[in-house]
Amino acid sequence: QSEVKIGARELPAVTQLFTEPYMVSFLLDNSLGAWWAARQLSESDLKHAESEEELRQKASIPGVPLDYLRFVKQEDGAWTPAAGTFDAWPEQLANLKTLDPCCGSGHFLVAAFLMLVPMRMERDGLSARDAVDAVLRENIHGLELDQRCVELAAFALALTAWKYPGAEGYRPLPELHLACTGLSVSVAKEEWKQLGLGKHNLTIALDWMHDTFRDAPVLGSLLNPAKADAAKLVKWEELSTTLKQALETEQQGEAQHEAAVVAQGLAKAATLLADQYQWVITNVPYLARGKQSDRLRDFCERHYPEAKNDLATVFLDRCLELCSQGGTSSIVLPQNWLFLTSYKKFREKLLKNDTWHLIARLGPQAFQTPMWDFNVQLISISRGNDAQESGGLFGDAEHANLIRGVDVSEPRTAAEKAEQLVESEVKSVEQAKQLENPDSR
Repeated sequence: QSEVKIGARELPAVTQLFTEPYMVSFLLDNSLGAWWAARQLSESDLKHAESEEELRQKASIPGVPLDYLRFVKQEDGAWTPAAGTFDAWPEQLANLKTLDPCCGSGHFLVAAFLMLVPMRMERDGLSARDAVDAVLRENIHGLELDQRCVELAAFALALTAWKYPGAEGYRPLPELHLACTGLSVSVAKEEWKQLGLGKHNLTIALDWMHDTFRDAPVLGSLLNPAKADAAKLVKWEELSTTLKQALETEQQGEAQHEAAVVAQGLAKAATLLADQYQWVITNVPYLARGKQSDRLRDFCERHYPEAKNDLATVFLDRCLELCSQGGTSSIVLPQNWLFLTSYKKFREKLLKNDTWHLIARLGPQAFQTPMWDFNVQLISISRGNDAQESGGLFGDAEHANLIRGVDVSEPRTAAEKAEQLVESEVKSVEQAKQLENPDSR
């Protein structure tokens, strides 16, 4: 929680509450579930259904109940998923790359895995075993600051894969795309650069890694190798292969071997950090600007000036940066940035540049813990704004985006909030018109 000791290691005073299962289900059902429903349901289904529950039942398949998927009626009387249909996502699930950049012990990763496996069995005609392998190989990616959490996430994901019905139990699995972003470099730079095996471009990349990952234990997934000069010279996958060769070199000391192990781990992290994804899902860490270390505060101010007041909003900005054009971030984070004056520029930026889908305001007491003072929300936003590209924010009514929302801040228990997420009225507002509110609230 606010201060945690794992073994003898004290973690930063960053809050990242355990994500309640209903929060995970709501975010997943109203992103991946909405994409799925739009492709499962017929035009007749959407036109003649009597209720949202009828549509949920028709769209669901064994293992994917879509209990939290919300629909709204349009002006023509036909239903549509409240969050939209995510048409910028790939049509083939094999091409859907997902990432949790703050994966902790793997809660979101396991939940996404358990949705994607039955979907790929149904849509791609795969056996349970083949679907499990395909999802691990092609869909699931995770990053985390703490190495032990990465190990827990890997174990949780592997155990879920082995236990999946029909997947044939314990067996070798495809390589998991998980990496620790908090590894630090402890060897001297010249010794470190020798891992490049004399290749000029790789040596430059290793030089960059030595300098940049010095701050990795503080910055973690905020690091962006895609913006580095080294990215223009070498592909991170190539670097990873070369480091593997260095590991296999027999004539090296213990220190050199240890450096190669760390470097290979960093190359894996750099590969994931430099990539882009259609779907980023996470519960971000929370840390107000006044409580941040000097290094973290300076980094956030320089790279994420509009979002800098809290680590949570900085991570929302970073998650959108990790998305491909049209890719979506589905996030658990505080809701105060929707209205506080200090976030005015951040709201304006996201309202102008990106596409807002669905907001669930949970308010206080959303967690089954004593920490009732966290007013949180669940939100899905996609990178890019089609309305702006097709004639300006206010100039093209046909392309005006509607933000959908549910407000369950009144109920006083997590169980009541979970129930109301399905039953409360879904409200709609025009995204562009929010810029006309005082401070764009």
